[in-house]
Amino acid sequence: MHTQAAPSMPDAQTAPSRLILVEDDENVRRSMTMLLRARGFHIDAYRSGTEFLLMNGQHGGDCLLVDYKMPRIDGLELMRRTRQLNDQTPGIMITGYYSDSLKERALKAGFLSVIEKPTTPSSLDAVIRDLLA
Repeated sequence: MHTQAAPSMPDAQTAPSRLILVEDDENVRRSMTMLLRARGFHIDAYRSGTEFLLMNGQHGGDCLLVDYKMPRIDGLELMRRTRQLNDQTPGIMITGYYSDSLKERALKAGFLSVIEKPTTPSSLDAVIRDLLA
C-alpha cells in the first residue's frame, strides 16, 4: 500500500519574505512585481513615496525597494522619513542615476545597498536575499 505524507505547514523560517516596492514608473513597477513574485516573494507595490508614507509606517515588510527619482518625495527623502518613524526595515535603493555621490547619500539616509537600473533578475534577487540573510 502506498501512503503519501501529509503536506507540512510553512513555519516562520520558510515563509516568503514581504517586499515593499516604491516605484513611480508603472511599467517598471509591474515588471519588478511580476519578477519578484515569480521568485517567491510577496510584494506590496506603491506608485509614490507619498502613497507609501500615508500608511504611517504600518507596512509589515521585510525589505524596502525604493526608486530614487520620484516626484515630490524622492527615495532619499522617503528613507529619511521612514527612519524618523523609527522604522528600521532594511532598504535597497534602485536608480537609473547611479553615482558614487548618490550611493554615499543613500547609505547616509539609511539604505543598505544601491542597485543601478537596469539590473538583471538574478542580480536583484541576490542582493535582496543577501540583505535578508
